[in-house]
Amino acid sequence: MIDTDAPGNRRSITQDVLQSVGECVYEWDLEQDVLEWNEGAATLLCTSEEAISSNRKYSRLLLSSTLSSRDDTIISSEEKDTGNGVPFRLKYALSGAQLGTQSDIWVEECGRWFANEAGKPARAHGVIRIINERRSLEERLDRLSRFDALTGLYNRSHLKVCLDELFERGLQHDTGAAFVIVGLENFDIINSVYGFDAGDAVIEEIARRLKGNLRDNDTLGRFSGAKIGLILPECSETDLQVAGERILSKLRESVVQTENGPVAVTISIGAVLMPAQARNSREAFMAAHEALLESRRARDFALISYRRDPAKDEKRRQAAGMADQIVKALRQGRVHLAYQPIVDAGSSRVAFHEALIRLETEDGGAFTAANFVETAQHLGLIRLVDHHALDLALTTLVKYPMANFSLNVSNETACDPEWLAKVGRVVKRNPDVADRLIVEITESHAAESLSEAKRFVQNVKDMGCQIALDDFGAGFTSFRNLKSLDFDIIKVDGQFVDDLKSCHENQMFIRSLVQLARLFNAKTVVEWVEDDETATMLANWGVDYLQGYRFGQPKRHIEWMEDLKLEAS
Repeated sequence: MIDTDAPGNRRSITQDVLQSVGECVYEWDLEQDVLEWNEGAATLLCTSEEAISSNRKYSRLLLSSTLSSRDDTIISSEEKDTGNGVPFRLKYALSGAQLGTQSDIWVEECGRWFANEAGKPARAHGVIRIINERRSLEERLDRLSRFDALTGLYNRSHLKVCLDELFERGLQHDTGAAFVIVGLENFDIINSVYGFDAGDAVIEEIARRLKGNLRDNDTLGRFSGAKIGLILPECSETDLQVAGERILSKLRESVVQTENGPVAVTISIGAVLMPAQARNSREAFMAAHEALLESRRARDFALISYRRDPAKDEKRRQAAGMADQIVKALRQGRVHLAYQPIVDAGSSRVAFHEALIRLETEDGGAFTAANFVETAQHLGLIRLVDHHALDLALTTLVKYPMANFSLNVSNETACDPEWLAKVGRVVKRNPDVADRLIVEITESHAAESLSEAKRFVQNVKDMGCQIALDDFGAGFTSFRNLKSLDFDIIKVDGQFVDDLKSCHENQMFIRSLVQLARLFNAKTVVEWVEDDETATMLANWGVDYLQGYRFGQPKRHIEWMEDLKLEAS
């Protein structure tokens, strides 16, 4: 054994440290195959000194599934010993069956081997550390990286890995596969009515029922919150429909019993055949999810299989292209505001403007909001667009004392406290800005969440700005919502002006709205006014302001900008 005792037979600090941290050290004569260890090494490794006296004997203790050959692994490096030795590091397990222990012992070994004059490995020394706790943690982390904690199923990331492996093996059309998403409907309602524990119990039970109906080579995993994904290898279109019926039958067989009572479940199923309709895991995920949404809309409780739609594919490509243009335009400063006049209905004099966002293309063209805002909302880019538009608007209001305009904010950004904070910071430094800024929110925002809209409206008004309800009539704002939200201006959606002269219903709607707005002390704006006859009708009914090409198209440079230039000169 290696002598780790200090003079006077006093146990050395080194020996105490090795035992306390679960380590032992050795020297190995490779030519004679002799292993010498520090005192206590055999006890630490739960074996005898004889069992670790040579590499040949020590190697018998190794769990072969973790390391086939210790000596080959250590000296397999192509590096040459230049005098300082060649480092090595390996990890393996000592077999509990060989040691006579209840479980295997995981160790990490590191050291250096040294060559003789002929350049061949002749001796080595190293340290062996017990890493059972670390190995257990690594296993837990590895499991978390692959499995869903609630259901015990594979998680979405590992489903993708399994799909990728399936595609790598080469899917043929005649022996294709399918990817299926099973979606639990009304999951939010289950959570809110029965509690989150009941929601978890429902997901667990659905997973259990699905697991009991799989073939040996099928793969099941949790796709997302209330959605479970299935990979079905060797699955034809006929097989897929049979599988769908089987899944639906199994999930409908009875309610799910939870601690808070029985819960009835409603299921939608979307699927995609591979490689016919999807050529990689990303396409499979998207296609199956799109089919799931179609299944929800159909409401016929059957599996919907994705079919490639050239029109949808083209729309998706266009959306991706538009997203790229939006991001580049924002980065390169090619997004600006254009101002359209809003006039007094009686005098036709400009009362204020509406600031409309425009995106310049690289070739000098321009997109209006109608061309790109919906795409920005769908792809999660609208917050960037809204913040950029607000920065431009606030800069303009500070720079031009005569500027007076309204600015739209999307539903998503109206919930963003940073948007309001930006307005607040500028108004604090420049109080007059508040008097010249009108913030427009859409009717759909007011309809979606009254309490949220109410907070936003109150915050805007507390800063001294006015608030306008845009696109009135396009959504579902009720009399109660109008009363609660205290709008300064109500803008009528332009669709009611399109055929105003001949449509009695539209005439009645606008006239009724004028009366309603007066009850709330709100002004009215009617959009899309393009001729004198329509303008006269609206003015006679008491509409306060008019907007449309009859009074001017949106312009990037308008009068008060020019006035400031003249004053400066």
